[in-house]
Amino acid sequence: MSLLIYTVQPADNLFEIARMYGSTVDAITDVNNIVNPNLIYPGSTILIPVEEEDIESPPGSIIYTVQPGDTLYIISLLFGVSIDSILEINDIANPSLIYPGMKIVLPKEAVNPFQPIEPGIIRYTILPNDTISRIARRFGTSIQSILDANPGLDPFNLIPGNEIIITIPENAVAIYKGNPSKKMVALTFDATYGDNQTYRILEILRNNNIKATFFLSGIWLYNFPDLVRAIAADGHEIGNHSYTHPHMSQITLPEVDSQVIRTEALIKNIAGTDPYLFRPPYGEYNQAFLNALASLGYLTIMWTIDSIDWKYPGPDQIISRVVDNIEPGAIILMHQSVSQTADALPELIARLKELGYSFGTVTQVLDY
Repeated sequence: MSLLIYTVQPADNLFEIARMYGSTVDAITDVNNIVNPNLIYPGSTILIPVEEEDIESPPGSIIYTVQPGDTLYIISLLFGVSIDSILEINDIANPSLIYPGMKIVLPKEAVNPFQPIEPGIIRYTILPNDTISRIARRFGTSIQSILDANPGLDPFNLIPGNEIIITIPENAVAIYKGNPSKKMVALTFDATYGDNQTYRILEILRNNNIKATFFLSGIWLYNFPDLVRAIAADGHEIGNHSYTHPHMSQITLPEVDSQVIRTEALIKNIAGTDPYLFRPPYGEYNQAFLNALASLGYLTIMWTIDSIDWKYPGPDQIISRVVDNIEPGAIILMHQSVSQTADALPELIARLKELGYSFGTVTQVLDY
């Protein structure tokens, strides 16, 4: 059997989808953990077990349904394979002319980012100096909940680099600030368009021995993969900032899932990191959105101080706005695309150091 990655269309139902691809409703519900087969939503991505001969694919392969806006380059990044390897096993006359709805067989080494999710689960990698109580407070859960989700975990011997499961509360909240008792702040940079000041910002952070958090959109990830790798190589934290930077509260929940999952796949395959922090474009959210993000295993991260660098107020105004409003645990919003941000950054860092602040990633600033 092979797996077909299919995006649900308006008026679709599981019976018709199963009939179309020679599968069964039971097989589709089982592989996707679908509780109610009568409830599927346009825009959601499901896996369909299909017989190889029906799709003309090698045994056990993954078959992807091309979506609007896809290119072979984007597909290669989503699945972590080369364009040449895709062309080699598909009869594609012109690589520039793929179209929505087209079926593409992926090489055997492809990693499927559209696996059924485990609702409300974050797979978290233990950091140096983590304790079970710090992790529980960081994620708004209990020590017992973590121990229950990780049988055999020794809370007195957490090993950095090991992965544990964190369960997320049902009514998720947006996080605006880190630990108020720790005089540490997080510099965060949202990236959607243009390489702009990224290398310059990375150099400034490197010279000051500072680790920051970069929230990257899918658009930015596939346009600037070398910059993504540079950010990761310098040890900065990478968060998810959606795929196309839409108004997230104005799109459907299946579209929210797609925006998050596709960007997550690019982060994993380009940077080699597993994101669990999400910053909503334009800072817009509602409760349904927060819960959807939590079900995907994400914390929604806002900010304590908006540097308003996106208004181009001048370096001095950026510095004063941050310094005048600084407080322990602050999460500072900036953008890598603004030249004034890079102009302001050295003096901003120096001023905050004079006030006794240290710097960390969002994860480190959330650490209680």
